[in-house]
Amino acid sequence: MKAGLARQRAPGAGVKPMDGVGQVARRNVMIDPAGLEILEKIGGGNLSLGVREAARRLQESGDTAKFTKKRHEARKNNVKG
Repeated sequence: MKAGLARQRAPGAGVKPMDGVGQVARRNVMIDPAGLEILEKIGGGNLSLGVREAARRLQESGDTAKFTKKRHEARKNNVKG
């Protein structure tokens, strides 16, 4: 294999997503321990399923606004007090 090239799996290879989603993309993300615990709980122990389900719930609730420092600070203040 040439350096810098990822090995491609054969179409249909690997474990199928439990929620029946057809095409998935592999990403490397950093999640804090509390977030990891919540996402795994949502996914019944499956982190990827938890992430997809949390994203669906956010979209269904209409909460898809991008991250802003102002919104983050307001959330931190609500948690503290």
